[in-house]
Amino acid sequence: MPELRVLREADLKAVLDVETGLEIVERTFRDLGTRDIFRLSEPAALFGGSGIATAARYKSKGATLISENVTGIRLISDVARKHGFRSHHMLVVFDDGTGAPIGLLNETWLHRFRTALTGVVAARHLAPPESRVLALIGAGSIAAELFPAITRVFDLDEVRVVARRRASAEDFCRSRSDPSTRFVAVDDPREALDGAQIAITLTLAEAPVIGPGMLSPGAFLCSMGETEEVAFGVLEEIDGFVVDDFEYATVLGDIESWLRNGRIDRAALEARVDADIGEVVAGTKPVRENPDQRIFAIVQGMAICDLALARHALRAAEERGLGGSLDLFG
Repeated sequence: MPELRVLREADLKAVLDVETGLEIVERTFRDLGTRDIFRLSEPAALFGGSGIATAARYKSKGATLISENVTGIRLISDVARKHGFRSHHMLVVFDDGTGAPIGLLNETWLHRFRTALTGVVAARHLAPPESRVLALIGAGSIAAELFPAITRVFDLDEVRVVARRRASAEDFCRSRSDPSTRFVAVDDPREALDGAQIAITLTLAEAPVIGPGMLSPGAFLCSMGETEEVAFGVLEEIDGFVVDDFEYATVLGDIESWLRNGRIDRAALEARVDADIGEVVAGTKPVRENPDQRIFAIVQGMAICDLALARHALRAAEERGLGGSLDLFG
């Protein structure tokens, strides 16, 4: 049996930096748009647990990276708290040739890292290249991973941060140390979006935080949360609509809410999508054609990106002698 390598958070951070992560996510998205190199789990996700009071909810999703002959299964537990979640994420990587597990990863940080990088890559291809102002709605752990990735891609003058509590937004701004970018706490999303070329939502909002009339001409909006962050009316005033994985988007987030509440039917909504993120990155379906277009993307995360990052991490950790080993089937 092959060795089952165990990677903890410190091991992953030792072998995955921002530049490497961005390159892997970008390459993976480009491959999605040009080659048949992956399979996603069917259904897109499985859910379990009662979620009653303080009881946990569970989610599982997976992907196969055909070019690397590996499959990954993500296992996630979430326990609700008053203002957020306590989560545990694991990723098991299998060798498709033998069917044996070759990696067990603590994915709690890795999933935050991956989520942030997918948003940055989407912005790189859909936001105006000269973007100077970012409106960040949500100041949690995933939002923190946007930096310094997004300031490597865009020469930002200002980041306007909105959080459930102003103190959280202020703490977030104080924790940033980029001397070339001004971080400022803002109370209202509408104020934050005024004149912003990029808007990213990473919230647990109980009601939409972005509504019609809030996006400036040329703005790029990226919704990344698991609740309805963007009101359906926004869809009627945008010029381009992109998703990462439409099937997964139907089970949580904006699209799930729109369908459940009868705002639109599935066929009509799917027809409204101009491209998926792989087609955008590969250049087979460019969406932005002029600087005044308002572009909206729903990017909630694809397990194929987690797997691509994990495969790199396992190889790099083996080369450097990092991580532990587990004899589970001996």
